[in-house]
Amino acid sequence: MYFPIAGSTFLGIYALPSFKYADWELAAAIPLGLAAAALALVTVAAIGLLAKLIAPLGERAILRSTLGGIVFGLVGVALPLTLFTGTSQLTTVIHGGAALGAGLVIAVLFAKILMFAVCEATGFIGGPILVMLFIGGTAGIAAHLLVPGLPEGLAFATMFAALLGSLVAAPFTMIVLVAVTTHIGTLQLAPVAVAVLTAYLAVSGSGALLALRHKGHKGTQSGPQAAG
Repeated sequence: MYFPIAGSTFLGIYALPSFKYADWELAAAIPLGLAAAALALVTVAAIGLLAKLIAPLGERAILRSTLGGIVFGLVGVALPLTLFTGTSQLTTVIHGGAALGAGLVIAVLFAKILMFAVCEATGFIGGPILVMLFIGGTAGIAAHLLVPGLPEGLAFATMFAALLGSLVAAPFTMIVLVAVTTHIGTLQLAPVAVAVLTAYLAVSGSGALLALRHKGHKGTQSGPQAAG
């Protein structure tokens, strides 16, 4: 359902030069996929932690959203690239990553994770898909800046797809999404596939997704009981 929307929204806006990779660079898709899986788990954990912290506010939605808005605004003033869904901001990160420097790009990455968690926990409107793509793409640019020998196209494309792909069992959709958004060649999609599968297997194997589903199921059950 999401792919047609993504195709019209993102078509070619993150166009990257094609890259040639040696055997070690293809193998690099595995640690990149594992890094994407780790960031996905950090994001999910941050949302859960903030939800717990604001739980004492109960049904006071106005207070919750006000606190969330204050935090969002303060971080947005300090790091404007964390604002909004990240569609336009990711283009800035791609083209200006070298000028921004690895430190600032990493700061933007973790600030965006925090802001996403704040918005989810305090009830701000908006979906997770575009934000997760921004986090994955920014992580890829950060990886390239930290390891300059790693081609930018390889690092960006793999983590762009793998972070969201680690939580969504739709590897083919993620690979096609990368193809239409980055315009990399067909052969360059091989490491993307490796990274997406690695990330998904790592998150699934950790039991994190199962624990989240179990927790969500318990939450739905306890709601009616509390109301009764």
